[in-house]
Amino acid sequence: MAPKRRLAPGQVAQVLFGLDPDRDERAPQLCAETLLTLVQNGYRAPAAGAPIQSPKRQRFALRSLALATNFLGGRDGRAGEDNMTPQLYGDLLAKGSEVRNSANLTLAQNALQGLVDPDTQRGQPGAWLLRPFHESLLWYDARKASPSRADWTVRKVYMRGSGITLARLLLDPGDPESTALGARAVEAIKEALTGPSPLAEISERLESALPTDATYTSPPDVEEDEKEAWERGRDKLLQPLATSICRHAEGVMRQGSASGPAKLWQLRTILALDLAVHALRVAWETTSTPEEDRFLLLSFGRGPRAQDRVRQRSEESYRRARIRLNEATISTLARRMRELVGEKTVVWDEEFEKRSRLVENRADSVSHQLTQLTADSPDEEFLRLARSSVENANYGRAEDGFRVLLESVGLIAGTRYRYLTATPDLLAALVGALSSRMPMPSNEFFAAIRQEWGLVINQESASSTSLRGQVDGAGLERNARRAEQLMSEAGLALSLSDRTTVVGERAQRWGK
Repeated sequence: MAPKRRLAPGQVAQVLFGLDPDRDERAPQLCAETLLTLVQNGYRAPAAGAPIQSPKRQRFALRSLALATNFLGGRDGRAGEDNMTPQLYGDLLAKGSEVRNSANLTLAQNALQGLVDPDTQRGQPGAWLLRPFHESLLWYDARKASPSRADWTVRKVYMRGSGITLARLLLDPGDPESTALGARAVEAIKEALTGPSPLAEISERLESALPTDATYTSPPDVEEDEKEAWERGRDKLLQPLATSICRHAEGVMRQGSASGPAKLWQLRTILALDLAVHALRVAWETTSTPEEDRFLLLSFGRGPRAQDRVRQRSEESYRRARIRLNEATISTLARRMRELVGEKTVVWDEEFEKRSRLVENRADSVSHQLTQLTADSPDEEFLRLARSSVENANYGRAEDGFRVLLESVGLIAGTRYRYLTATPDLLAALVGALSSRMPMPSNEFFAAIRQEWGLVINQESASSTSLRGQVDGAGLERNARRAEQLMSEAGLALSLSDRTTVVGERAQRWGK
């Protein structure tokens, strides 16, 4: 029987957050896995008792052309009507060379390469993704079976299962209101992903040349961890996240003026932001953080850091958020340790991650010290061992996952001194998520993002937080004016006067 490892980092994260954030899963991977799960399951939840379809989709012919890498190396069979092996077919596609009955494949390759998401272009090309554009252009992470072999397989690289859970939250969020919003969001996602596109036709033609057996055309059988990721969508801990995602996705996808690709790009941002904020709110609740400290301050300053008080407090709000995530992990680990002490047959070495240094055969190892504790031991002892565990093993998944999600949506700036801000793309996603309430004056918009995501920009939003005695009100108002200017330059807002700015996709029409 396999060890339970109930004190392993992933298990502790699931107990705390309802899912397991991972430092490798950034906005592009999270969005792609969510969309792939929707596509592979026909944009609906499987019938009761029926298994989900795995999101592990190959698209190796299309990938070979788009990424100029032969993903069909080492494959047997025959491609197309000619006596051509898949390996040779993939090699020709990677070079942009013509194959039988084809024309202008080099132009198609150039067009596809323009869709590569630059945020994914790190490491080997098996992990590169296209921007969310059409369902035929979506694929899963891939890697070589081994460095010495030519064949690629769809395997976990940066996609870790959270996207499967988010897809479940959209398709089956639990409460009636969220279910209605989620259904409208998914219908709009389907419409955006299935519209007519020349690139979609190219994709289907390239893939149709491969052998029709399941090795090429079907995703692998659903894995146990994929089933578990789907089932996690039923966890009551995720109900607030489900409500937020359905509401925000519906707002983004049902905007009146944005194009399908623009909506999908905003959805990519919102999924990651909502997941990061969910983790932070759980941490705030777990650590009993005072209400006045539950915020993230965005800075739009342009001057030197030494004179920018708003930026300095933004740095501090980000630092405190990471501390809260760490403290929440320690608190949850200590609670789990106490719960397991009550079991008579617990084997502590089997409860930790196998590669962890916490199970070393030493008298001062955490696993050994736990054998000395009882149900009557003080909480301080469990907290001490939990803190030692976090310091000496890989328990920073939630903290690191939070960081990379914010980085991938453009919410973090700076190098040595990191602070929170917002790029035009992020602001567009925030406006899109609130589109059903648009247009609105900028002060109402700032109040709305404070309520929805805990983001603070102006003096009014800061008045209910601990910032009211730390930052000069004039500094916060200048910060708000810079944010308004950025939105105006991006076409997200309309300045009607020196004091009035209207935000939203219909702001221009409303201002006439």
